[in-house]
Amino acid sequence: MKFKFSLLIALALSTQLYAISPYIDGYRAYIRYVKHIPRYGIKAPELLKKLNVRNEEDLLNLFKDNGKPLIEKTKQFNPKAAEGLEKIIKRGKLKQLKVFLFDVLNGQIPAGCM
Repeated sequence: MKFKFSLLIALALSTQLYAISPYIDGYRAYIRYVKHIPRYGIKAPELLKKLNVRNEEDLLNLFKDNGKPLIEKTKQFNPKAAEGLEKIIKRGKLKQLKVFLFDVLNGQIPAGCM
């Protein structure tokens, strides 16, 4: 009986920790505000390709000054996606978006963004 209860608690804690990770939070924000814009949505790898991001240093430069370079470069080819990125920043999820995009750059691409 104690084993089942301990297992249930361990499962609940691991699920909770997974749900609040910055990667998952950034992924959810990206999906909601950038990828699922009708007719204007853009997948994360495609966004990085259009932003000409080749390495982590390029991506870090885009996040300077509260993400303004990221928004300005995105406006050039997809103004609706830039508006979505602005919403993410206004909601205080810039750090989570940064973690998500760094992981996408390093090859951890979720199934919804391929």
